[in-house]
Amino acid sequence: MIILQFILPIFFGFYMIYKSIKVLDKIDRLKKNGIRKQARVIKIREEIGSQIDDNYGSSRTYYYTVNFKNKNGREIEKEIEFGLNKKPKRNPPFSISILYNINKNKDIDITFENSRRIILDGFLLLFIGLLFLGIVLYNYNGQINIILDFIKNILK
Repeated sequence: MIILQFILPIFFGFYMIYKSIKVLDKIDRLKKNGIRKQARVIKIREEIGSQIDDNYGSSRTYYYTVNFKNKNGREIEKEIEFGLNKKPKRNPPFSISILYNINKNKDIDITFENSRRIILDGFLLLFIGLLFLGIVLYNYNGQINIILDFIKNILK
């Protein structure tokens, strides 16, 4: 019973914070070090997820596969990791602005040049994680030391 009331919300909260930091860090690195480029959207993949509340139906996320040439003239075709919730008004092929970066391991990170929605999603994940941790702290009045000791034992 303690797992459901105590440990599970803590892990979920930290997981959400971890995911948000990962997303926000990637966007920040691409904005600082990325190369702006016009790319052609050649394919759009639609992913359907279910909502908890059936009144809204199912949520849809659209993932763009883009094609562009890097600064060395090599043609790159890759799906953008971050999806959009809004259905595109145009059918492929069409042109969009992207930011991309190729790291030392030849991994390619791509995002939309205008990534405000992705940043907002990252902050939403951060808020949810902090909310879960806040709920745990509120429900376990004055027992922050138990949580900190638990985390220290996990990290050993």
